[in-house]
Amino acid sequence: MSLKGREQRPIVASVNETMTMLKIGREKIYQLLNSGELESYREGGARKILWRSIEAYVERRLKQEAERRGRAA
Repeated sequence: MSLKGREQRPIVASVNETMTMLKIGREKIYQLLNSGELESYREGGARKILWRSIEAYVERRLKQEAERRGRAA
């Protein structure tokens, strides 16, 4: 796959970066990691969270919220 013409973005984020992006705490990040909702691996001592799993999590949350609002209406 060529990256020419595509916006380059990070492939992974640290726990702290993910906390900042999602505006949630460390404990919640680790709950999401332990439940498998966020995918990660260790690089040395650092946990790296896959960007695609962060995006997928946000998409799932948006869908859940839309469904909740649809049922509540």
